Amino acid sequence: MDPKHVHEQLNRLQSEIDDLPVESGERAKLHALVEDIDRELGSGPELVLEDTGLQERLDEMVSSFEVDHPTISGLLKDIMVKLASIGV
Repeated sequence: MDPKHVHEQLNRLQSEIDDLPVESGERAKLHALVEDIDRELGSGPELVLEDTGLQERLDEMVSSFEVDHPTISGLLKDIMVKLASIGV
């Protein structure tokens, strides 16, 4: 899996987050998560996450948005799968 595809998904997710009817705190958490993933992907050819809690944060976000915001949850799940496929 090419990290470029993950970056594309992250950009799409950023757009979806901006349109969400959620509290600004939840929106900020999602944006921070996306930025952390994007930063880690830009760290070089050997994609090693320094933030070991990133996968856990993704899991939590998927769970919290699954019922009310299935599009966001689906995008997060897709990003999780792509990150796993590139060894992150």
